[in-house]
Amino acid sequence: MIIDAKDLGYKEINEALRAPDTEYTIRGCLGQRFIAAGMADKHITVEGVPGNALGAYLNGAKITVCGNAQDAVGDTMNDGRIVVRGNIGDTAGYAMRGGRIFVQGNAGYRAGIHMKAYKDKIPALVIGGSAGSFLGEYQAGGV
Repeated sequence: MIIDAKDLGYKEINEALRAPDTEYTIRGCLGQRFIAAGMADKHITVEGVPGNALGAYLNGAKITVCGNAQDAVGDTMNDGRIVVRGNIGDTAGYAMRGGRIFVQGNAGYRAGIHMKAYKDKIPALVIGGSAGSFLGEYQAGGV
């Protein structure tokens, strides 16, 4: 299913993502925040630049961003996978306790802050380029 995000806010986008389909492409994304918050069992491709907290509280969905993403990607993520084929802003993976985030490019400041292993889950954050200061600050588990 294709979602044209051009004139939509995050609430409308997330409402469309709750439909029974499992494969989605969001086109024209331009700073809408909280996309796919808490989602599970979805495969989402984002064309454009998602705003803050993409995949916050993610519970198993798989998200691919075809470009850059803003701050707090995967904030408090429980499970799933986020792939960013560009750069990400600050605090990516903040307090994540499971799942995987892969960044092709660079990450801003404080990536992986407060990451922690939780029960049988071990979060992972992989950055292909460089990261700003305080990478993994206060980390209590994860890789």
